[in-house]
Amino acid sequence: MGYDFDWSLILRILPRFQDAIWLTVKLYLCAQLLSIALAFSMAVAGNIWASRPLGRVLGFYSWLFRGLPELIVLLFCFLALPDLGLRLSSFQSAMIGLALVASAYEYEILRGALTSIPAQQYEASRALGFPPGKMWRRIIGPQLMRVALPSLLTFACTSLKRTSVASAVAVTEIMGMSRRLIDALQKPFELMAIAMVLYAVLSSIIMIAEVLARRRLALKSE
Repeated sequence: MGYDFDWSLILRILPRFQDAIWLTVKLYLCAQLLSIALAFSMAVAGNIWASRPLGRVLGFYSWLFRGLPELIVLLFCFLALPDLGLRLSSFQSAMIGLALVASAYEYEILRGALTSIPAQQYEASRALGFPPGKMWRRIIGPQLMRVALPSLLTFACTSLKRTSVASAVAVTEIMGMSRRLIDALQKPFELMAIAMVLYAVLSSIIMIAEVLARRRLALKSE
């Protein structure tokens, strides 16, 4: 006997996901901005002090957070950090946890891109009298992003899906709202269908942005 899909429930419930959608987008953007800022800072620092203890610390950071599931990191931020006196809201815990994991992967992407830049570029910049800030802004930075951007964009497209684990720390994004409504209405099939469609739509928007960015990057490199 087939399942009687309740279309009327979809129409009644969908407006209740509006706040959850915006919260998902906000969480995704905040985590992405924080992670790329961390990753870029670590990559530059690791490039400058590669042979010093900092390089080994960054290597350990990358190994650790690439090996830990996002859920464990989020739960640690939400449940364990208060024991150390650092109390974070559900949203802050999710944002920081997702950013820590993402930054480890983005650090490796940026570090690999930096190693592809010939050492002569640094030497030529210094010979021309460029201060470090101008060297990174005018010479190294553009080359770094040209190499790293495609991989960073691909990773950014997959990062939206990771926001679903934020429901474990009581963030009412799309998955969190779905779980609440499932408990209340006992309609898992319909509600999971809504969540799947919403994630697919948001992911598609990011994928379209990735394609457009890749095309623009390809045109600039010609």
